[in-house]
Amino acid sequence: MSSISRTYRPQVFSEITGQEPIKETLRLEAASGKIAHAYLFAGPRGVGKTTLARIFAKALNCTNPKDGEPCDVCDSCRDIGSGRSLDFIEMDAASNTGVDNIREAIVEHVRFVPHAKKFKIYVLDEAHMLSVSAWNALLKTIEEPPPYAVFIFVTTELHKVPQTIQSRCQRFDFKRVSEDDLAKKLKLIAGKESVELDDTVVASIISRSDGSVRDAETILGQLISLGEKKINLELANLVMPISRLPLAAQMLETWSRRKLEDALGVVAETEEQGIQLVPLFDDLIQSIRQLLLAADSEKWMNKLANGDEGEKKIASLKGVFQPAELSDMALMLMERRRDAKQGADPKFCLELAAAAVALRLLPNSPKDGGTKAEDDKPKQPPPPTPSAPSEKTTKTEKTADETSPETSKPKQAEEMSEHEAGKGVSLSAGQSLAKWAALIKAVDGISPSLTFILKISRPLYVQDSLMTISFQYPFHKEKMLGDIKTKRLLEDCLRKVYGIEDLRAEGVIGAAIKDGEDKKADTVSDLISAFGGQVVSESGA
Repeated sequence: MSSISRTYRPQVFSEITGQEPIKETLRLEAASGKIAHAYLFAGPRGVGKTTLARIFAKALNCTNPKDGEPCDVCDSCRDIGSGRSLDFIEMDAASNTGVDNIREAIVEHVRFVPHAKKFKIYVLDEAHMLSVSAWNALLKTIEEPPPYAVFIFVTTELHKVPQTIQSRCQRFDFKRVSEDDLAKKLKLIAGKESVELDDTVVASIISRSDGSVRDAETILGQLISLGEKKINLELANLVMPISRLPLAAQMLETWSRRKLEDALGVVAETEEQGIQLVPLFDDLIQSIRQLLLAADSEKWMNKLANGDEGEKKIASLKGVFQPAELSDMALMLMERRRDAKQGADPKFCLELAAAAVALRLLPNSPKDGGTKAEDDKPKQPPPPTPSAPSEKTTKTEKTADETSPETSKPKQAEEMSEHEAGKGVSLSAGQSLAKWAALIKAVDGISPSLTFILKISRPLYVQDSLMTISFQYPFHKEKMLGDIKTKRLLEDCLRKVYGIEDLRAEGVIGAAIKDGEDKKADTVSDLISAFGGQVVSESGA
């Protein structure tokens, strides 16, 4: 029995799913006779590139075309459709990569006129697999082909096709097929096969096919082979590829509780179930990607909420992690996945990732149990605690009462005079962070390529006009501070934004905002600055 994808493979332009601009352009070219000598079809797998190349070949040699559409019944159309035509040569470039293959199959062959058709058409599938020498052998033929020769290069990796070839081709970029078009295609095939599909099954097939018609048809073929006339999701799950997104979403939910024992426990349970951990990294990254897309998109959120089991579980996690922390998590998981693929113990790599989230070790993790959004706000000093009158408190209260409202606020960098700035300014973590977004914007106006690093980095504090910045990775620190020009650009922007003339920058790797005594010292400094008091020694109270 023939597969579904072969049985229902389009034979004319109108049967192609999606790709409307491309198929309409090719149809009009075939109708007018104004065709190029070389075409380049580039795009994801299973979206109709090779199928459209065959239909275009039919249209060019059809003896009875109708407005550019091949009739699909003449001898020429039937020969090309069945692969019997001597003037239609389809090659798998992956199996014929060498210069000798190309010279024999094309360069020498193209000199002979068509056997019975108007055009001699060459289709090279997976064209990016050709060697450099093979491309060079083709170059002259493509540049000055015989008037009857047409070349169609099909590739999923456009960047591997030499620019010298691309510049000599009429290029078409194929896109992934939309969900609506895929749903129509699946229902059409199911109807012809007398099978009824639940909408949940259609949605599940679409989510697994990633915009590929061929992938969707392959899954549908597996379901139809069950022999049932009505297929629901429970039955479909017997044969459909297992999705690990529900497991990944559950793991992220456990990590969000910020309990190390639970975070490590779910990793151990997953391994005990015999689930491969390396592929699970991809599912975790995919889940985080979905959450990032849904963070500011109601449309995407609704898509997840109405999706399959995995997508619904991901939707339930919206707001649990802030976008900045999600970005940190994705980058960290990519690093740990690379380590696992290079030979490190996958379980240990996943445990490290779990610990980083549970213990709030990522640069943008929330601190002290709050959310990241709350943590980003500059810390405001608490009101002074009432106490019994004493010489010390009276002195402090008097000083605070005599202070004007303007001077009772913490001094920000922009309020400092030039004379004060020259003495070595210090800022707390909250004060340093308050203008970080403005710094990113300033750098973006000069060198946009550097802003990504700054977005995932964090200022820790300023001490004696020296800002300490926490970078997530060593190569980020080297990029920003190791290059003299880049460091100068960064420091110029820092001085402009923070208003500190001699502000300089240094970097550390993966450090968090100061905790413990240092953090306590910052709080004391903020209180003194806010209320105009001073530190006095504790003696004989």
